[in-house]
Amino acid sequence: MAHFRRWGAVYVLLLLFLGSWAAQFVTQLIEYRNTQHQLGQPFQWSGYWPEFLASTFENWQSEWFQLVFQAVLLLGAKHWIFRVDAENTERIESKVDDLRNYLVPLDRQSPTPSD
Repeated sequence: MAHFRRWGAVYVLLLLFLGSWAAQFVTQLIEYRNTQHQLGQPFQWSGYWPEFLASTFENWQSEWFQLVFQAVLLLGAKHWIFRVDAENTERIESKVDDLRNYLVPLDRQSPTPSD
């Protein structure tokens, strides 16, 4: 049971992927059969597979292009956004260091309590 808790999301995503791919297969098969019927030609698997694979790879190619494009944009935005954040953090750290340097000599000058 712990295995499914840990890997459950992967299985759900895999099932969604396979389900959507199967749905693409069935809908494209129906469309191909209807087209062949309208043209008066018999259905042939050898004609269907190249169309199915071509549309699958075309879809995946556009999805991967979008994913890579989004990753590049997010990395660029991350460097731009966090550069500003890093500059602010350095400014704050500098002020904290200045305060620490100011307060440390005062702590060393204060007398220690005696018993």
